[in-house]
Amino acid sequence: MINTNTIINELQNLNYQFLKNNKNGLKINGKSYIYEKGEIPIIISAPHAVKQYRESQVKLSDYLTGPLAIYLAQKCNCSYFVRVYNENDDPNFPIGITMLNLQNDYLRELKNFIILYNQFLVIDLHGCMDIKQYDCSLWSNNYNTCEQEIIKIFKNNFNSYNLSTDNGNEFLGGQVTRQCSLITNAFQIEIKRKIRTLKLENYYLLKSFIDSFEKSIYETYDYSIKLEKVRRDKDEYKK
Repeated sequence: MINTNTIINELQNLNYQFLKNNKNGLKINGKSYIYEKGEIPIIISAPHAVKQYRESQVKLSDYLTGPLAIYLAQKCNCSYFVRVYNENDDPNFPIGITMLNLQNDYLRELKNFIILYNQFLVIDLHGCMDIKQYDCSLWSNNYNTCEQEIIKIFKNNFNSYNLSTDNGNEFLGGQVTRQCSLITNAFQIEIKRKIRTLKLENYYLLKSFIDSFEKSIYETYDYSIKLEKVRRDKDEYKK
């Protein structure tokens, strides 16, 4: 389980790199993204952890999504893939369509990672404003990008911690979820700003999100194991 006594300090330490260079970040080992493989075949993506460039203008970063992706992945022993430098691009753009030809390095390498390490699920972390209706919106294009049971696991756990959810009806869905769903299960999650906070007065919201997210990761992993067992049993039966 996550040691909640150190959550704010750990996220604060992770956040420094995303605040550098006026929140454009810095390259690490010559790359604009970092990643790490965990034991659980679930990967958390954060393409807007630093500023991005779309439609001829710079867009603000989704605050704390980078640190949250790294923190949750390390605590839950799954993988992360996080953008740390703004190359005047946006891996998640355009929204509302699925591109046929990829030119973005982040997307190409993320898809290679998924294939190489046989990832069962991609969770694409994003931030939304507090004026949105729900605390956590899970976009899966009406389950076309992700199995319904997985979405159900996350929604049930968020709700049990008093975080409201919906199926992402206020969002169109970007390239990360759309492209990754061509390979495996994927969904985009939009998290309200009041949850993505290092302020003590809203700590209970941050803790609720982390605890429910962690529980969902483990339950999804158990679900993936059951599916694999069913598949193997079917293969044995056919022999």
